Formats: sequence, structure tokens, C-alpha cells
Amino acid sequence: MGLINNPNQSDIPDILRRLRALENAAPMNNGAVGRGGFEVYDGGVITISNGGLSVTGTATILGTLIASGIINFTGVVTISGPLTVSGLTTVTNNLVVASGGKITAGTIELNPDGSAKFGTMTISPTGKITTGTAEINPDGSAKFGNTNIDTAGRVKVGSSMTLDPTVSSGALVFSNGAQVFTDATTVQMFKGGSAVTVADGTATVQGDGSNYVRADSSGVRANGPLRATSTVRVDVMNTAPAGKTANVYWDSVDKMLKVVV
Repeated sequence: MGLINNPNQSDIPDILRRLRALENAAPMNNGAVGRGGFEVYDGGVITISNGGLSVTGTATILGTLIASGIINFTGVVTISGPLTVSGLTTVTNNLVVASGGKITAGTIELNPDGSAKFGTMTISPTGKITTGTAEINPDGSAKFGNTNIDTAGRVKVGSSMTLDPTVSSGALVFSNGAQVFTDATTVQMFKGGSAVTVADGTATVQGDGSNYVRADSSGVRANGPLRATSTVRVDVMNTAPAGKTANVYWDSVDKMLKVVV
């Protein structure tokens, strides 16, 4: 049925109906902004009460972004400018610093060339550790003040004493040529041609290549001339066999005298 235009009917009721519909309308419940864009100015604010903001394109912020609460980022996050973190930071996965990146935390420095600094201790790119007068090298050598350790394990203290594991089974070597060392069976101390040797059950004092005094389970023996420059006392002495004359004797004041025949 077609619309009948009654010229006697007023348009005012229809105008009021449309005005009420306009007043009660919520045109932004489902709105769209085209090429013209959408601008908020003069102190205006966009408030999202209990909904959300979804950006599937690009969000560009040229001013200051102030965010509080929990912020979740997924995917790749790129920060090209300075980053200041004043609160507690927790990293729950690997941390990779690309080439050219230097990490500084107080007196700690980690450099991309492999060097580092921890207070007074430094690590060079080759792995050398230095702190004060101490040095530890990757080849095993080290220096602690006036004590030096070489790659063979020799420990040199100052300029006069060396602990040398390459001599016999280990030796303490002095700059004047004296040594204290051990081999498979003895501990020896010698200087030039003189030596003191201690073995299991035997002790020997050697004055040169042939003269020595040795004490073992069988007694004390002297090899070489026995000379006394003062009184010699012997508490126990064997007597001469029957029919034999001794060539020495003890007098009343415990002196040993030679019998001249």
C-alpha cells in the first residue's frame, strides 16, 4: 500500500520523534574513522573504562608514554635509544648482547672483546687475570708479589729460592747452589761436595766425596780419618782379647790415649 500524503497532517510529531531518537542515540558504540582521521585536542582525553584497545596496524607515540601495572610484550621488541631501568629486573631466559655491546654494573664491566673488570680485578681479551700485583696467565704461569710460578710448575720466591718439581722428585733450590731434594728413597740436603742424606733407617753426613759418618741399625760408622781437637769420651768400649795389647787406653780422667810401642 502506498504512502498517502495528507497535507492537513502536521510534520511536528515526526520531527519530535526523530529529535528524541537523536538525543538517545549512541553513535560511537560501533563507529569508524576513515582517511580524515580522529583528533583529540584542547586537553581532551580518551578513556577506556572497562574495555580494551586493539591496534592491528601501527601505533606511533611522539610524546611521553606513561604506563603502570603489568605490561606484556610478545614478539620482537626493539629499543634504539637509551633505556633506564630503576626497579628490580628479572631475566628468565638467555641474555645476548650483540657485537659492540658493553655491560656495566657498578664496578663490573663486561666488554664484547672478551675482557672484563670486577673491581680491582681485570681479565684481558686473552684470558690474563690481574689484580693488584697478582697475575694469572692462561698458560698456567702466575705471579703473586715476589712469588712467580712458571709453566713447568717451578715456584720462585724472590731471587734466592726456587721450589722445582723438575729436579729429581722435587727440590728446593737456592741461588748459592745449595739444594734440598727428595728422590724415590731419600731426602737430601747438599752444598757443593757436602751432603746430608736421610733414608728409611739410615742417616749419613758426608763432608766430601769420600769422608762420611753414617748411623743405621748396625751402629755408627766413620769413613775417613777421625780427628779430635778436644776431649773425646766413650762410655762403652770393648777390651782387648787375651794376649793382645791395645793401642789405645782410657786414663783416669776419661781421656783416650795412644799407646806408643
